[in-house]
Amino acid sequence: MVASAVSKSKPAFRGIRPFSARTDLYGVARVLEEAFRGEHNFPFADFPLVREISIALWTLSYAPTFPETFEGFVWVEDGKIVGNATLTPDLVRGNRYYVSNVAVKREYQRRGIARELMRASLEHVRRQKAASVLLNVRPRNEGAIKLYESLGFKTLEMRGEWTLAAMPLRLPAGSMTELRPMRLSDARAVSELIRAATPANIQPFRPHVSAFEIGWDERIVEFIGDLVIGQRTRRWVLERDGRLAALLLLREQNLATAHRIVIETHPDFRSRVEDELIVAAWRALAQFPAREIRADATTTHPELVAALERHGFRFLNGMTLMELVL
Repeated sequence: MVASAVSKSKPAFRGIRPFSARTDLYGVARVLEEAFRGEHNFPFADFPLVREISIALWTLSYAPTFPETFEGFVWVEDGKIVGNATLTPDLVRGNRYYVSNVAVKREYQRRGIARELMRASLEHVRRQKAASVLLNVRPRNEGAIKLYESLGFKTLEMRGEWTLAAMPLRLPAGSMTELRPMRLSDARAVSELIRAATPANIQPFRPHVSAFEIGWDERIVEFIGDLVIGQRTRRWVLERDGRLAALLLLREQNLATAHRIVIETHPDFRSRVEDELIVAAWRALAQFPAREIRADATTTHPELVAALERHGFRFLNGMTLMELVL
């Protein structure tokens, strides 16, 4: 008797599987665009058509030769990719991995998908005999931080921006007689200060060259760039007891963007100079249009954070660096 039973369709795959650039690139791009949509600041980023074009262009730019160093996993539901964890091996230090992205579409969150993606990622990294895994997370993303902590990650530092709506109308009295422009001859002392100011466990993860360590060629490029966008960049050093105690960088704006302050202080002088450096920055900025001021700071320099907040700065946003030692 000839079988006449109706064939049953094979159920669609559901769950986690390794990422494939050939089939998954566009789906992952959509997940990442939604997850980080709030951080997009390009014109018309909120328009659906613009978003779709951006996703398509991003996908096409990688489609011919997607980087082989990208690894990771996707989560599939209802026949579509709804979650992604991207891994990037450290090509300089072969025993370390970065979790580049962890994202789940909004309607599929709180189902344990991110945890399963992270577990699969960490199992993969362990099979590669890596020594550690690093990731960055927004400090206000408490749910993600709790997830990573439950998996054994520890916070190394949080680097962020603090903001002040505008310069104060009345500046505090005082002077900064020891503050002078930074010279090329200060290069060695500046590098020594930067190293001393950076905790040993953070040094491997910071850029080797800071905003204060630039040569003549970089100064020329910076000068031309300043002219084009209507800003002025200046660097000063603060000397105390015959030593470089602190560094101050100002990016002063003539146009509509915010002024920026960067301060580095030698550990031997912390809690003694931060307030006067902020006042010195205000005095310099008084020559420019009054507008928002943004200052860079890190939790490894709590004295600067406290000084900024004493002067009215409020935390805006940042990135928390976390590490899992395997």
